[in-house]
Parts: sequence; C-alpha cells; structure tokens
Amino acid sequence: MKKLFLVVVLGFVTILTVGCQNSSNVFDFILDENYDGFVTMATSADYPPYENIVQGANGKNTVEGVDIEIAKAIAHRLNKNLRVVHKGFDFLVEDVRSGKVDFIIAGMTPTPSRAEIIDFSKSYYTEESVVQVVLIHKDNLSLYQSIEDLNSATVRVGAQTGSIQAEFAETFTPLATAKILQDLKELLNNLENKQIDALFTEDEVATTHMNNGYENFIKLQLSSLEGYEGNAVGVKKGNSELLDVINEVIDELLSDGSITTWLSEYSS
Repeated sequence: MKKLFLVVVLGFVTILTVGCQNSSNVFDFILDENYDGFVTMATSADYPPYENIVQGANGKNTVEGVDIEIAKAIAHRLNKNLRVVHKGFDFLVEDVRSGKVDFIIAGMTPTPSRAEIIDFSKSYYTEESVVQVVLIHKDNLSLYQSIEDLNSATVRVGAQTGSIQAEFAETFTPLATAKILQDLKELLNNLENKQIDALFTEDEVATTHMNNGYENFIKLQLSSLEGYEGNAVGVKKGNSELLDVINEVIDELLSDGSITTWLSEYSS
C-alpha cells in the first residue's frame, strides 16, 4: 500500500505549506496560520511515492508523497494544521487504536484482521488501480519467469513487516524461505546484492525505486488477489465523525484527478 494532469484543484487544498521538524520522526506542516491546533497522522515514511523522508529546501528533513498530500487535504477540511508521525509500519494500527494519533495513511490495506481493530475509509487506491508485483534481479530472469517459479524451498523471498505483501508472499510462495523486515530499503539492497531472490511490493513503489538507483530489477505482476481492496485511511473504532470527513475528501480527490496527479509527480 500501495494510483488530466491538473495542477491542483480543490479550493480547500490551496496550500502554502511550511514543514518543520520537531524530532527525527515528527514533522509539522503549518497549512494556515489561522488554524487552531493539529490533526495527527501516523505513517511509515519509507514507501515512495506514497510517503518518504527527504531533505527540504531549508536543509532539514521533511516528509512528502501522495499520502501526505491526502493528509493535508483532510487537515484543511478539518481547519487544522497537520502533524505527521513516522514509525515502523507494524506499530501504526495500535497507535490509532489507542488514540495516540487521529488517523493512519500508509498504503494500508483494510484486511479483515485490521478491520477488527480499527475502522477504514473507502479505498483511495482500488484493486483496479494498484498493481501488486514481485521484483527480481535481471540476472535471474532466466530462472524466475513467473511467480510459480519462485515457489520453491531454494528461493528466498522478501516483504515488509506487517504489510499485505507479506501475506501475498505466504499465499503465492508458501514453499519459499521468507525474509520479512521492517526496512524496505534494506530489502531492496538485499535484492540488489542477491541475498534474496524476490521482493513483494506495489508496482508504483517498485517503479519509483527503479527510477532512482535500482535499475537492475525486473517486475513480475501478481494476479487473482482475492479479497484485496486497495488502500484506505484508518481511524479509531467508532470515530464516525472523522471517518465521514475523510470519505468526503477522498471522493473529491478521486473525482478531480488529484491523486492521479500526485502519483505521477512523486513517482518520477
């Protein structure tokens, strides 16, 4: 989780954004000096083009990506500034369940197990628009020409901890040895160095990394993803007021093409 060209869009997303770093994992965006307080989003900012930590114009780190733009739109609708908390992916559901943050946007799929713990918005990337892939090294193309070729005890596959891709690895390659890590960059380096043979991820994520230093990879596309519903925003159980606002914003961003525009911008 994990996707015409108009230059943005909705009146409430007129953004003069100033980002400042409070700590190594907390980033504040002042969207409007007149707004009272912050709404807090949790994410795992190692998943471009959706969310990624980069160096800002002032030389300090900030976080950017499609999911960050969606969060800004939600914050604007709430008349709040935006605080983004970066944590490991497998901590996010618990943080929103416990009320530490207001919502999650992190390329997260509303699986049945997650939906028992938190509530989800409608999908802002649908099954039709989010393609799931497996990356292999180009040197191994003759060995792995299909997903079926990876389902062997001699094959090592990787996926990110707590991700839907880890479930796909178990579903599609149950015989393979799975390496499940928190850090996606470490998994990419493992594939580059041939410490693993394949990596499960989203197509847009794969494309972004292949355009930025990992040119030795080739994509194999997954199919028949039964029960996969794309990516959605997560909120605390029973927070219907916030969920209604989020769904309204998602409808508008899908309707006017903003998400498609951001996806193109942050994938390059």
